[in-house]
Amino acid sequence: MDPQSLVFILVFAGIVLIFAEVCLPTGGIIGVLCLFCFLASGYYAYEAWFYSAPFFWWMYLGSVAVLIPSSIIGGFTLLARTSLGNRVLLTAPTEEEVTPHLREQQHLTSLIGKRGTALNLMTPGGMVRVQGERIHAVSEGMMIEPDSPIEIISVRGTRVVVRPIPEDSQQNDLTRLADEETGNSIKDSDTWGLSDNSDTSNR
Repeated sequence: MDPQSLVFILVFAGIVLIFAEVCLPTGGIIGVLCLFCFLASGYYAYEAWFYSAPFFWWMYLGSVAVLIPSSIIGGFTLLARTSLGNRVLLTAPTEEEVTPHLREQQHLTSLIGKRGTALNLMTPGGMVRVQGERIHAVSEGMMIEPDSPIEIISVRGTRVVVRPIPEDSQQNDLTRLADEETGNSIKDSDTWGLSDNSDTSNR
């Protein structure tokens, strides 16, 4: 058989062996045979074209450089679509499997900045009540007395991190609420005053 025919036969055999090596667990035996086929095809291609037709020699090298990785990728793609591949190749875990408490963490994250009350002595772990919900919490490392106002500042796992609200901040909140109530009272009195004047003018 002439060397040119052996080149094509050995390249084809090497590609088939690549698929076989990917799909069949042989411990690398088929891989060794595959390597032998490509080395032998390179030898016969050298004998057939290196001196007489260099263009075909370089074309052979380029074709082999593309065929080998393409065959490996194709073999794994084919394997992934088979029942054997489903057992051999591990599928990537879903986001919920990686983070089983993802939904809970998203809920806790939405509470950052909210204020509530410590339900027990936090040393530093404990329970807090925020928006009527009891939540496992941990302080920044300090003790927090029961019934103390707290603020959620971050999330750590399935717990929220809280810190006590300073008294001046509480006073400011009370002052703001008082101002809002006073403003509403003034607006109400103005409204009543206007209505009384309108009634008097009508009379």
